[in-house]
Amino acid sequence: MSILKDLDQDQKIEILERRIRQLENKINGGNTMSKILETLIGQDVTMNIGYEEVKCRVLDCDDEWVKLMVYSKKKDITVIRRVAEISKVTLDKDGI
Repeated sequence: MSILKDLDQDQKIEILERRIRQLENKINGGNTMSKILETLIGQDVTMNIGYEEVKCRVLDCDDEWVKLMVYSKKKDITVIRRVAEISKVTLDKDGI
């Protein structure tokens, strides 16, 4: 029973941390990375998300999430990731 209680508390803490981040973003004028990503909508980029490097096209973006079309050999996949997970963005030469 205590394991479930710990998981529930962890989830509540995570929700509160997310709300605090959103409030800080509103006070500080928003998330800088999301503003940059908004300018890249429709362009092909290479992103470092966590430990992986991904070639993709930015489809849409808001303060917390980014929608990407990830290119792969077999099939292109549409994914939605948190902006906070992105550590580096490189504009591909074809996109210039």
